[in-house]
Parts: sequence; structure tokens; C-alpha cells
Amino acid sequence: MDLFLLGLFVLIAFWLGGTVLVDWLGWPIPGSVVGLLGLWLVLVINRGVPQWLKPPANLLIRYLTLLFVPAGVGLINHWDRLMTSGLAMVAIIAVSTLLAAVAMVGIFKITQRGS
Repeated sequence: MDLFLLGLFVLIAFWLGGTVLVDWLGWPIPGSVVGLLGLWLVLVINRGVPQWLKPPANLLIRYLTLLFVPAGVGLINHWDRLMTSGLAMVAIIAVSTLLAAVAMVGIFKITQRGS
């Protein structure tokens, strides 16, 4: 099997596995996020990205902007909801981004102490 197809298959398998797990457990988070966390965990255990996984990952990253088109369509479809709750959404996104950044700094400091 071509290594590019193997890498693409692995990426799709993690996405599908996360989606199936979320549907099965009824979690209120996207399956793609769970699949991405699973892939991240495997890569951490593996201590890096295998060479055969880099080409399909780079291809996806190269065309990542195309993946934002569905989000834009979703905004248009829910325009009325955005107009009524837009400020609350912006506040939630800003606060959660700030909390995530603070958490990343904290984790970085904790892991650097151990080195």
C-alpha cells in the first residue's frame, strides 16, 4: 500500500473513531476533537510524527482554509441567532481563548520545571 494512502487512512480512521465514540457515549463535543486528541496521544506515545504520516498531514494543512467554508455557511444559516446572541458569543470566545492561553502557559511552566 502506498505510504501516502496509509497516512490518509490513519487520519480518517482517527476522525471516524472519535465520531463513533462521541455518538456511542453521547458526549456533547465534536467527534473530530476526540479523534484529534486520540491521534495526539498516539503521537506523544510514539514520540513524534512518523515519516509516512507527514505528507498527508501537510496536504491537509496546505488546504486548511478550504475547511473554513462550511463554518462560513453555518454563520449565514444562523445569522438571526448571531444577531441576537452575538455579543455573548464573542465574550464567551474571548474568555475561553484567554483561559486556554493561561492554561497553556501554566502547563509549559510545569513541564519546563521537570526538564
